Amino acid sequence: MNHRKLLMIGGGAVIVVLIVVFCMIKSPKAEPTLANFANVNTYTSGQFLDVSASAWYADNVATVYRLGLMKGVNATIFNAQGNITIGETIALADRLYSIYYADGEEFAAADPWYKPYVTYALDKGIITYEYDYYDTKATRAEFAQILAGALPSEALGQINDIKNGAIPDIPYGENYENAVYKLYRAGILTGNDEIGTFTPASYISRGEVAAIAARMADQNLRKGLSL
Repeated sequence: MNHRKLLMIGGGAVIVVLIVVFCMIKSPKAEPTLANFANVNTYTSGQFLDVSASAWYADNVATVYRLGLMKGVNATIFNAQGNITIGETIALADRLYSIYYADGEEFAAADPWYKPYVTYALDKGIITYEYDYYDTKATRAEFAQILAGALPSEALGQINDIKNGAIPDIPYGENYENAVYKLYRAGILTGNDEIGTFTPASYISRGEVAAIAARMADQNLRKGLSL
């Protein structure tokens, strides 16, 4: 091999290295942060026929739709009064986690549809065990426990001083106790009345879910609370 060919090969190798280094500099890996939540969809007021502009959750529905966290049950119905299932709750938690960590996860179609979401949630520690059923309605306790695992503690900073035992209907030692208190302290959950009643065994509407998911993604929407 002559010197000219060696120079060409060496020069080509240098160019490849420079290109790789340049790409690494130009495209650094995104850091985990709430700033990773950005609008990816366009929301038009009135696009969901069951979400009145005067509804208390209307702005929250718009927010979660824009951020790609929730969508309607079809193009024109959000089903704000309907309940969320265990599988849907896990899917929402996965989206929150994936966007926060900017991991670019794409959840492939599967049968049953929730299988890749469950796998991802178990792998990332969002949930720590499998549920018996994923198509049943999630109780508020189950919902809180799953959502609390979607973001790390640094993204759920305490803004409310809620003492242990202050929430009247959260028995000491329940497996969801820590999750509920974490979300109350972060201003994500506020309870159902002035004394902070949580009603852990009741179901949760999609309108309420939209408000909670919006607060998870945008700390400016979180609520001050004192019990």
